[in-house]
Amino acid sequence: MNLSQLYYFRKLAQLQHYTKAAKELYITQPSLSDSISSLEQELGISLFQKEGRNVKLTKYGREFHEYVNDALNQLDKGIAVAKSKSGILGGVIDIGCIPTILGDYMPKVMQNYKEKNPKMVFNMYQGHTLRLLEELKTGKYDIVFCSKTEDTELEFIPMLAQRLILVVRNDHPLAGKEAVELAELKNYSLTTYRESIPIGKIVRAVLREKGVEASFSYDDEISIGGVVTATNQAAIAADTPYLSQFAWIKKITISDIPPDTRLVYMVYSKKNYMTKATEDFVEFLIQNERRLPIS
Repeated sequence: MNLSQLYYFRKLAQLQHYTKAAKELYITQPSLSDSISSLEQELGISLFQKEGRNVKLTKYGREFHEYVNDALNQLDKGIAVAKSKSGILGGVIDIGCIPTILGDYMPKVMQNYKEKNPKMVFNMYQGHTLRLLEELKTGKYDIVFCSKTEDTELEFIPMLAQRLILVVRNDHPLAGKEAVELAELKNYSLTTYRESIPIGKIVRAVLREKGVEASFSYDDEISIGGVVTATNQAAIAADTPYLSQFAWIKKITISDIPPDTRLVYMVYSKKNYMTKATEDFVEFLIQNERRLPIS
């Protein structure tokens, strides 16, 4: 038994398909098959059984996998720690992110981190909250930045606030105001995010508490800014860089919506393995890059 066999075993257990596992391991499928067969002979047990075109772990394979996975995870972390001592720590972190913080917040925090860790590589992907969280749990991302949902498998850490504001066209009756209260909006046509997305649920709860009606129709600030410009409706939206592209709109403070009503969270899975590089980045963000209103 050697270390390569254990890494091959872990990859095959993850993908449950010889061809896919061999491709990711950069070896041939016969080489992978021979390695797994040799491991099974040495252990005296069958680790996998066929399931259609795929394979799955046997009862004994599942038990063995727990020990192998724990051991390799600790080994990987030990290697990372050793490299950090020698000053050659690098790594790759895959990050999923809602689009609204890709233009300002994320570039700054990544640059701040790379000033101290120049060998770090970040792969950035964008999407909406619900899809990002599902893909986080499958292991596609190391961490994501998005809204909060109720999911005990995930750890949510608040990182920054995006204030909810009123958006109107420059010729709207409310355009002359710098601030309004929600009660003032009852006599105006009002729109905002779809109720099925997390930020839409937040806005809906705020409006219902104040007895304000709105249509819940849009996914993002680009759509909201566009409909405000085209129809002269008023809208409630998060104050993000997306709104700055609309020259004919006015942003108005809503004085009775607290500035921390809309939060963006850093999220990681409590079940998935986290590399040393990711652990260090998460700790750096918590200590240095939180942008929250002062209580």
